[in-house]
Amino acid sequence: MTNRYMRAAPGLLAIFACLTGLAGLACLVCMVGTATAAGLPAEGDRLPDFSMDSPGDPASATDLGIAADAPFTLAQLQSELVLLEIIGVYCPQCHRQLPGFNSLAAKLKRAGLKGRVAMLGLAAGGTPQETAYLRAKGGYAYPVAPDPDYRVHKILGEPLTPFTLLVDKTGTVRFAHLGVIEDVDALFARIRDLLR
Repeated sequence: MTNRYMRAAPGLLAIFACLTGLAGLACLVCMVGTATAAGLPAEGDRLPDFSMDSPGDPASATDLGIAADAPFTLAQLQSELVLLEIIGVYCPQCHRQLPGFNSLAAKLKRAGLKGRVAMLGLAAGGTPQETAYLRAKGGYAYPVAPDPDYRVHKILGEPLTPFTLLVDKTGTVRFAHLGVIEDVDALFARIRDLLR
């Protein structure tokens, strides 16, 4: 026996099934995001030791004070703080955040803080060719290191992107933010406070 509403609108059942499936998928995505966020580095945590692939280009190596063709660690950077931005090469939110972070890089330079703060992008899954393109054509005003096998991304808890950390010389996380940072001026103020 069929329901009279099902006979009257056979497409309605298909639409209902699709909406139910989408609702379930949305719940799954939220649960995965929550599970991922739970294992991320947080303020006060100490990062494990890890090395990253060099950004590869001489200008980036000079910016960071490292060799252009060798892996490096955050501890090798001569700055007091490292702003580490975990990005996805094809992440639209990361590209949305880029103008603000380029503005932050310029503001740090104008304030005479460039040597005290190193800005570094880490492209989760990004190849050396992709990160070179990001720096040359994508508009990144700061170095971007490749992480083609997601090795560092996994060490950091596999965050969604963008994920931003401020890390001090001891490897202690002084700030952590998952998602786009809308108020770059507040982040700049936080950096200045941490440098006092």
